[in-house]
Amino acid sequence: MSFVCIFQLNNGAIKKSDDVTFVEFIEESFGKYHTAPIKIAKIIFNGKPAFIYSNSPSFPSSKSDLKPGDKLDAETKIAYFAAEGEDIPYNRPHATIGFE
Repeated sequence: MSFVCIFQLNNGAIKKSDDVTFVEFIEESFGKYHTAPIKIAKIIFNGKPAFIYSNSPSFPSSKSDLKPGDKLDAETKIAYFAAEGEDIPYNRPHATIGFE
């Protein structure tokens, strides 16, 4: 992996009016390479249970210091990942929100 990047809900993943609350990290997602999007954290999104997903092939390497109940915005550093240059989601969200 050539580059270290930050999982954020950036580049339009959320609106300023969205209410995003951190619940917990998905521990088993860290420390190994994933070719497809994977869940990296549980959240409450506008009052509904949801997940934060990776948005590219990556190696989620470490978590930020988020605590349950912390509010997230587009600039919040959620976690860190390593990726090859061509896999980095340039001008796209580095993480997305999804429901199960």
